[in-house]
Amino acid sequence: MTEALQTLRTLDPERYIACLYLPAGAREDIAALWAFDAEIARIPTLVSEPMPGEIRIQWWRDLIKSGDNVDSGPLAAELMQVIETHNLPRKTFDNYLQARIFDLYQDPMPDTGSFEGYLGETVSIFFQHAGTVLGEDQRTLLADASGHAGMAVGIARLLGRNAMHRAHGQVFLPHDMLEKHSLDRETWLASEVFEEHLEVIDELVRTARYHLTFVRSILEQLPEKTRSAFLQLALVEPMLGEVGAHRLRSLNRPISIKPIKRHWHLLRGAMRQIP
Repeated sequence: MTEALQTLRTLDPERYIACLYLPAGAREDIAALWAFDAEIARIPTLVSEPMPGEIRIQWWRDLIKSGDNVDSGPLAAELMQVIETHNLPRKTFDNYLQARIFDLYQDPMPDTGSFEGYLGETVSIFFQHAGTVLGEDQRTLLADASGHAGMAVGIARLLGRNAMHRAHGQVFLPHDMLEKHSLDRETWLASEVFEEHLEVIDELVRTARYHLTFVRSILEQLPEKTRSAFLQLALVEPMLGEVGAHRLRSLNRPISIKPIKRHWHLLRGAMRQIP
């Protein structure tokens, strides 16, 4: 098992399982991309102050920019090989790492445009890169599918982790959305929960479902091989269902899908070809 697959198995079981349904020739390369994302995403949990986190992120930015992976470790070596082999734009990785700095701080998400941009640079881009690795040449369709997939998956992830973010004083939700429901950063993070909190959750669930419907219509126009890169979408509706059924609880306790159900939804998504 490659370092990337081992990393996914430990840090991101959902994408590890999704990897098993990828075409064998692309599995290890896509695993390297996803494992890199999982490694960066966990940095805030490894540091007690933002600066050490920024140093870790800067190390990756320098590595990817230089292309020199000598003594950089097996995961970094695998990632650099994938970037070189598939000619993936290094700028997109730099944008991704720059966006991930937001995770280290407690700054508010300014507005909906910033929110969509954040999910585009941290979630959508990995769908697009996976499609490129799989050889997809319909770039406009792939970009559109990746954009909507990133919104659907990204919102579902944030909803599942709402409690954790609130506990750490982080607000990933756009300020204008909170304002529309008569909330701000302080009231959103307050221990007392109002009906307005639940209204925000409902709006996010609706938004994620809109993007899920849209991306499925696009995937119908893409070959089966490319669709396999989007298998994570099979977990979006189950997650939204859990959050919708436990809106109040989701603000105070993380929401997740039980492993047995997770396996089932991914298997069914792979069999149906449209997750």
